This record gives sequence, C-alpha cells and structure tokens, in this order.
Amino acid sequence: MQPEEQAEIVRRLRTARGHLEAVTSMVERGESCENVLHQLGAVQSALRAAGTRLLLCQVKHSRDVILNGACPEDQAAELTRISNLYSLMIQYSDLGGITTGERKTE
Repeated sequence: MQPEEQAEIVRRLRTARGHLEAVTSMVERGESCENVLHQLGAVQSALRAAGTRLLLCQVKHSRDVILNGACPEDQAAELTRISNLYSLMIQYSDLGGITTGERKTE
C-alpha cells in the first residue's frame, strides 16, 4: 500500500470515529432517534468507504501478483486471497445482493 493510499484510509477511519463519537454524545444527551440514526448512517458510510478503499489497494497489489508472479502457486494463492477478501467485504456490508443487482433485505 502506498503512503498516500494509507493516509486516505486512515483519514476515512478517523472520520468514522468522529461520527461515532458524535452518535455516542447524541445518545447521552437524549437526542431524537431520527438524528441519531442519521448520524449512524454517516458512520456506516465512512466505514464502507474505508473498507472499499482498502480492498481497492489490495486488488491493485493482487493484480500485480496474479499477472506478473513467477510462480503459478503464488498466483493461485493470490486469486484465492482476493476472492476471500471480496467475500468478507460483501458479508460485512449492506451490499449483499450487489452481484445479482438486488439489495439484501433482512
């Protein structure tokens, strides 16, 4: 991961932390559910952005290993790794149905 990519991910995580601290304060003050939920949406959005950015950095690295790797075993391992990372990203996001064009409902 390049230093500027790392800085961007850290910035997004700090943004999420700031939003979460605001949510905590809002709940402690007894603010309305609507306001709290709005702020929670901002936390989720910031975390999704950080996760997406992190995954994109890994995809770039994996692409290089897959396309330029000298060892087929390393290339296969990297394909498995990137597939697992994608599965984790989907599992912990609200994008569960994105591959079929449907949104996951619970």
